[in-house]
Amino acid sequence: MQTLPSSCPELPDLPPLFWNRVNERIEYWQNCFAQPDPPPVEKMRKLCIARIKTRLKRIDAGKDAGRSLFELSEFVACLTVIESRN
Repeated sequence: MQTLPSSCPELPDLPPLFWNRVNERIEYWQNCFAQPDPPPVEKMRKLCIARIKTRLKRIDAGKDAGRSLFELSEFVACLTVIESRN
């Protein structure tokens, strides 16, 4: 399992393909936050945490788990970059 930011909700044991996707998207988010006018960091942090919690609830409920995992990977990658910048 990957090292998660301290602000990230606890994640269940996820498949390697999930972590591959997270690693792919980290580069995108690093570039995004390196722009001259990046998104507001605190707002993005709160959004990511809220969306991660929502996706975890969907996965637990068995609602479109594949799509939820895909979306979850995006938010985990974004949160990882935000936390690594501080």
